[in-house]
Amino acid sequence: MKNRGCIFFVCFFLTYSLYAQTNHETIDFLIQQAIENGAKNQDSAVYFSKKAHTAAKKEKDTFLLASAGYYYSFYLISVGKVAEAQKLLNFNLNNANQLPDDLNGNTHYNQAAIYDIREEFDDALQYYLHAIEFFKAANNKKGLAKSYLQIGVIYEKLGKTQIADYFFDASLKVSGNANTKHDVDSSGRGMSSEEKIRSSLKMLEDLENGDNKKLKSVINYNLGQSLMSAKRYSEAINYFERSLKLKTDIQFFTNIDKTWFLLGKCYYNTNDPENAIKNLTFAIQKNKKRNQKAEIAYYLSKSYETIKDYKNALLYAYEFKKISDSIAEFKQDERIAEITAKFENEKQSNKIIILQQENQRNELEIAKQENLRWRWSIFALVVSIIAVWFVSRFLQSQERIKVVESEKAHIAKKVEEIAVILNNKSKVYLKELKYIKSDGNYLEFVTDKKRIIDRNKIKAILKELPPNFVKVHRSYIINKNFVSSINRSSVILQPNINIPLSRLFKSNLV
Repeated sequence: MKNRGCIFFVCFFLTYSLYAQTNHETIDFLIQQAIENGAKNQDSAVYFSKKAHTAAKKEKDTFLLASAGYYYSFYLISVGKVAEAQKLLNFNLNNANQLPDDLNGNTHYNQAAIYDIREEFDDALQYYLHAIEFFKAANNKKGLAKSYLQIGVIYEKLGKTQIADYFFDASLKVSGNANTKHDVDSSGRGMSSEEKIRSSLKMLEDLENGDNKKLKSVINYNLGQSLMSAKRYSEAINYFERSLKLKTDIQFFTNIDKTWFLLGKCYYNTNDPENAIKNLTFAIQKNKKRNQKAEIAYYLSKSYETIKDYKNALLYAYEFKKISDSIAEFKQDERIAEITAKFENEKQSNKIIILQQENQRNELEIAKQENLRWRWSIFALVVSIIAVWFVSRFLQSQERIKVVESEKAHIAKKVEEIAVILNNKSKVYLKELKYIKSDGNYLEFVTDKKRIIDRNKIKAILKELPPNFVKVHRSYIINKNFVSSINRSSVILQPNINIPLSRLFKSNLV
């Protein structure tokens, strides 16, 4: 009987192992199918990645489910199904501590892409920077290259060309192959319009016999943009229409609304208002970005005016005004939020000052009590008659000192619990804040638990902090409470964080 039971157990184990291995191979095969179809047909890529994710649900394996979820979310984003993609990414983000650095990097990259699509650039930058940290830990050069590139694109949109160029250069450098620049940046950033045109034409020639329709659609789109910059509108129309056809063939919807918009602008500039209206109407129906929607409404109004359809011209003129007014109101709301944050910080700073003054008064009271205690001690040596009375007073004095010290500790704890409210409405507790790093117009607030990026100036934030925060470098503020050691060129914060120390600010640590 025992032998029969052992044989049954071994058979069951082998059968289960074989099933698990087969199921894992099926998931890997489906993901590979999704990747292979991603360059040709986005709907097929979504189909195969969804099947892989469904199969992974049957396995009690967090990594397998997160990996399939990443690919599925990637292709959902490419076809505009952002809400479904977000649900998948939430699972990965909630289980980040169980996933390898590569997968965490890709998850944060996809999350950043969603914020980028919504034009929530601060959040997008934060997640791209987190992706970079994971990709560095995994030594994933491809991941680093694409993350640096997207940060550069955001800064270019924000008009910060110098910062954008820095990240574009970082992207090209980490890719390690300047001769295949279009693999990293098919838009040819940093070139003149004519150089971009020549570069894009060469890329299309190289890809002529390949079946990567996705990359071809992107290069045709970028070539159309370059031709528009050179005011060669008729030629630009040809490449925008090629890009639209390729994107429609493979169901790849990234930037398709902007492609219709730019095509409409080209038709308007070639005095073809009918085709301009046709493409601009498609664009305004699909577009969700307020700034771009206002510009589309403007060109629709001008196009209808050209064909003397004044009713529609007036309709879109009103639409343009309404969207423009809402953008201005949004910017005003942002300004109000910024002022509110500064006001809250000012109130917190005033609380710190009041608590520090109360602390000083208590320290003075302790000093007085100490002085009084020694006077009575000396007097007791001289006048032994009042020894009992002196002991009583001495004990009372000791109790008072304990009460005052307790109050002092309580006040110090209150100071520790005070938080700085940032411009992006995030809250950072001073007792947890280890250091602040400046990067242009952005500050990075670092604790053991998180890193928060906020649009702010190092000079402005320093005024809002208590005395234990000091500047040790033109780009760094540290919390002296975490200092473990100091050498000639750096400060070491607990547990082992190396912060550069400038000679100019060394005296702040005395």
